[in-house]
Amino acid sequence: MQSIQSIVGVIWALALLSASMTAYYGAVIAGIFKDPLMANFRIYGEERRAYPICRFLQAAAFCSWMLSMVVGFITIPGNFAVGFFPPAVFLVLALMSGAASLAVRRNARLREMLPQWYFELLRISTRQERRLIGFAWLKIPRKMRWRLNGDQAAFQSWVDTVRITVIYGAFDPENPWKLWT
Repeated sequence: MQSIQSIVGVIWALALLSASMTAYYGAVIAGIFKDPLMANFRIYGEERRAYPICRFLQAAAFCSWMLSMVVGFITIPGNFAVGFFPPAVFLVLALMSGAASLAVRRNARLREMLPQWYFELLRISTRQERRLIGFAWLKIPRKMRWRLNGDQAAFQSWVDTVRITVIYGAFDPENPWKLWT
């Protein structure tokens, strides 16, 4: 009896962990949480592209699989329809998410659909501009980052402002030494 309770506890913990990872990757692909992808721009060396949609689908598959086990433990075992149907639904969702993850991994157009802001930024900017955008993201206050995470138009305007600063350089009109150089 003690071992069954410990197994159920481990399954609950894994279900909660997988649900939190699914929510995390869901926020990343929705564009609500941009920090992990902006940190990817700051890495020195060869740039590696991130595909968070694949991770989201994997996390959703694992979460559905864990939920099928959790629901299987808490349903009434006497009635076949009540005891079998809810875990089977979650198991089918897990299989569908796993198959979708494999399909998205194989197709480049599907991989590059979400998050839209990330792949749009990869398309319109150079590696140096993206690096400076990533470092500029660290310099802005946390409240402004929260605001830019939620408002895609404001984020795009901020990115364009940083890109213009990178392309044309920052100019300080109050600098008297600028006249002589």
